[in-house]
Amino acid sequence: MRPKMVNGQVVLPCFVFLWLQLSHAADTLAAGSVMKDWEFLVSPNNVFKFGFFNPVFSGNRYLGIQYMNYSELKIVWLANRENPMTDSSGYLNITKDGNLFIHDQRGTSITVNSEKPATSSNISVSLLNSGNLVLREGQQVVWQSFDHPTDTMLPGMKIGLFGLKLTQPRIVSLTSWIGLGVPAVGAFTLGVDPNNTKQLMIWRRGVPYWRSGNWNGKNFTYSLVPDTESGEGFKFSHISNEDESYFTYTLSDYNFSWMEMNSTGTIPIFFAQLDIGWNYYSGQNCDVENGYTPEGCIKQQPSKCRSGDEFQLTFGTMDEWTSSHNLSLGLNDCREICRNDCTCEAYCSASADGSGCKFSHGKRLDNMPIEWAQSFYIRNITSQSDTSVSQKQDRSSTAPPVVPPLSPPIDKGKSESSQNQVGRETEQFIHELGTSRAAIDNGIAHTLMLKGQKDHELPLFSFSSIEIATGNFSEANKLGQGGFGPVYKGTLDDGQEIAVKRLSERSGQGLEEFKNEVMLISKVQHRNLVRLLGCCIKGEEKILIYEYLPNKSLDTFLFDESKSLLLDWRKRVNVIEGITQGLLYLHKYSRLKIIHRDLKTSNILLDNNMSPKISDFGTAKIFGENESRANTNRIVGTYGYMSPEYAMDGLFSAKSDVFSFGVMMLEIISGKRNIGFYQSNDSLNLVRYAWNLLKEGRSLELMDPALAETCSTNEFKRCVQVALLCVQESAADRPTMSEVVSMLGSDTEILPDPKQSALSTCVQVNDNDFPDNLGLFSSNNATNSSIHNQ
Repeated sequence: MRPKMVNGQVVLPCFVFLWLQLSHAADTLAAGSVMKDWEFLVSPNNVFKFGFFNPVFSGNRYLGIQYMNYSELKIVWLANRENPMTDSSGYLNITKDGNLFIHDQRGTSITVNSEKPATSSNISVSLLNSGNLVLREGQQVVWQSFDHPTDTMLPGMKIGLFGLKLTQPRIVSLTSWIGLGVPAVGAFTLGVDPNNTKQLMIWRRGVPYWRSGNWNGKNFTYSLVPDTESGEGFKFSHISNEDESYFTYTLSDYNFSWMEMNSTGTIPIFFAQLDIGWNYYSGQNCDVENGYTPEGCIKQQPSKCRSGDEFQLTFGTMDEWTSSHNLSLGLNDCREICRNDCTCEAYCSASADGSGCKFSHGKRLDNMPIEWAQSFYIRNITSQSDTSVSQKQDRSSTAPPVVPPLSPPIDKGKSESSQNQVGRETEQFIHELGTSRAAIDNGIAHTLMLKGQKDHELPLFSFSSIEIATGNFSEANKLGQGGFGPVYKGTLDDGQEIAVKRLSERSGQGLEEFKNEVMLISKVQHRNLVRLLGCCIKGEEKILIYEYLPNKSLDTFLFDESKSLLLDWRKRVNVIEGITQGLLYLHKYSRLKIIHRDLKTSNILLDNNMSPKISDFGTAKIFGENESRANTNRIVGTYGYMSPEYAMDGLFSAKSDVFSFGVMMLEIISGKRNIGFYQSNDSLNLVRYAWNLLKEGRSLELMDPALAETCSTNEFKRCVQVALLCVQESAADRPTMSEVVSMLGSDTEILPDPKQSALSTCVQVNDNDFPDNLGLFSSNNATNSSIHNQ
């Protein structure tokens, strides 16, 4: 969806911009034009957007280029990273003499192309398919953003040394942000070694930090880029002559990619294929602990502190915190300051955006209220008393660990044969995974070769490593409880945070869910699907390990009076668009056609950027290429989100997911639950209430009051109409997810009037049957629920 230009003014819809549907957007501005805060350019391939925006966690406004693929608006270039605007009054002016100026109401003026000012009125600025912003005099490029990168390298961009014959060669390098919400120049710079132009280096605050080793034509001594010998889809190259020496890369098999110098000192590389999803490659982190220096890392001057230089991420409470709100400092700077101050015991960021520092010179406080706890890095954690999630357990202790029960006591009346059946099913599944019980129990199998295919490898964690990561599954680390078992937060030895779902030991359903997720979600990858990192099997223990998402699930924000204020219109439509893209991938673009069957707001998890990820694939079903629907005798899912044909007859299809999506969409824009919603005697659920309002021309009354001042009324009405099209009673009348993308991506497409919504299947559920608030599991049963025909 893109703005229309009307007499020089832009009519901007407030819905998120779906990259698949932007072919009519402008990509060029001519001399004399003004681009206001709410206006933007879009590349012809609908992949890049040039305009004003706020980074996550930041209230400041920047002008730059965003990567719109897969719904996460990755920022790839900034025009004013050191001079942010404080409000939305800014605009870009292309003067008649052809120069780019940013202005705001404070009178601040920034020349974007100050390095190469234009001298002609025959000037234009265009955003290319490559993500390069170019300023042209006629057909000649006089300035381009690719020559002035920030922290991100795109295919075709060059980093290196240029004008080698000049007294001062031009240096093109990548420089990290200070933190997640602060794009200003941070601690780390990636560039070509001026003394050896076949080597890349990272400097931290000007001090050598890491080197790649020499380029051999395929990779560096200390591998930085993916191995391309088998596919040549990602090709890194070095070009050197008497005038220049630089590195660049191109894509062939892959559709999208970027390389980033991030604020932690690592260089992640992302690359993707539309039908498979994203892959991720990262170099070494030179702040690894336990005295180990990874390859390529340049050993830093050790401190003289008796307690050592090592720090580890933990969760708990310290006393005597002091703050340094120097916003030019990032988390890595905090580490260095604390490392060289022997009285400093712990550090963390002072602000949510990753800027500033907090230091503790006191002691760790045990047995403090959980609400006082926070994440921080503590010095030499192995020598201190620590009951946190990152504690190293004393394996020599003779006292057995205290482990909470996996499930309620076994029913005495339950036959031994049924318990044995679960065991036999587990053994059969282990055989299907291509390994053996002995290999797993003895820690021999480190990866599972799913279906014998290398690309389906799944890491296998040892049970002891999961015990350590979760503090022996302590109650303090418990995130929630579902029908299949509890979920815990954990921290691995390398500091990575994980979510651990421990399936009930003797649950036949738990085994089915475990098999489903291991065999299914491990084969699909998408930005809007939660990542399964691995699994664990020991005895009858079945454990799933996921990426940890700190913001938990969507429903914890939507239906909480205070947290809902954090979800403004922009964030809500980003959530809707992300769910849309995730479902479109599952239904159409993944290697497997997948029907989720249990979509609900508690199964939508939110990452640090409040971007959504669909979770809980335990009840999902795979469809063949020619299959369109199926029937089941066991209804699984959550009433209130289930389509009528599924709830009543057990029929399910992609249109069942579309129905659930429509219910979620109504919940997102209204801030109200579908189940347990009582507005009047005639409205037994949110769907019916929305339907009645639409018929009476009063759709705006559905709007969450917190959104009233930030959203176009026409755009909100469109959202209501699309949602009600998704919850029509007949599955044949509902749109596909491709059609939903089209509807949400165009403000000019005329939408049909929704037919009757699914009003004949109003479901009443007790208050204590509301969905769980974590989203990594669901109860998947219909107990204490009843269906009433109206």
